Amino acid sequence: MDQGIPVTYQTVLDRLLACGPVKAWSLIVTILGDLAAEEGARVPGPVLTRLTDPMGIKPEALRVAIHRLRRDGWITSERDGRMSLYGLTAHGRKLTRSVYARVYGQAVRDPKQWQILIAPNAEALQGVDHPDLILISARVAILPNGATELPVALFAWDAKPGVVPDWMKSVLVPEELDTAYAMLAEALTLAKELGTPQSVLEQAVLRLVALHQWRRLVLRHGSGVETLMGPRVARRIVPHAGKRYPWSVGATHPCKSGCSGGDLRVRTVRNHLLFHAVR
Repeated sequence: MDQGIPVTYQTVLDRLLACGPVKAWSLIVTILGDLAAEEGARVPGPVLTRLTDPMGIKPEALRVAIHRLRRDGWITSERDGRMSLYGLTAHGRKLTRSVYARVYGQAVRDPKQWQILIAPNAEALQGVDHPDLILISARVAILPNGATELPVALFAWDAKPGVVPDWMKSVLVPEELDTAYAMLAEALTLAKELGTPQSVLEQAVLRLVALHQWRRLVLRHGSGVETLMGPRVARRIVPHAGKRYPWSVGATHPCKSGCSGGDLRVRTVRNHLLFHAVR
């Protein structure tokens, strides 16, 4: 941060938002996957609105995104009086949980052996459906040994990669992606200077924007890329498994504001304090 310019909640939020586009439908999946991951958990509509408004999501865009996610089977909604409650469907939970290790896990799988694959044509490699497949060219790829059954048309042999040359680094992590990781790392460094905001709502907003930007980047490639690239890929920007960001709003807090544990609107939001901050 430039000297003389104070680090504030807004400067940190702006820096995080500048790391990449925030699409309403994807952001909702991030929020529900973080705050309401359990079966039956729900986030009230007013909470969703108060969380997304500082991120630049307008009410109309939020309504359109919710409609799309319901139509596509990602989320469900129900009424509690005049309030709408939103949560992931079984389908939505399955898909979000399938990437939890990639998004929240601190360590990555470290294959000891790889396979070099050569295909007779580009179409042949399309038959290899595995997240750790790394395309080197249209007909050449590498894959952790034994990761999946290979089509018979592929020529494959075992290999143990040595030093990754610069030309391959640009294949594994294009300059645009490398720059995006660097921007997020800088934004989170700035966030550490800020510390923890006193407002629970501000804590939640910063956490969820940071989480969303990280999720958006890390799911663009398999864990094999991180294994080969080492610290150049930005997993080290998020040092604590399960507490990747300076704000741990996702954790369960005891309710100290006199709410009833039987109140659906409170019980279905994992963070009681968040509910009380925005109701």
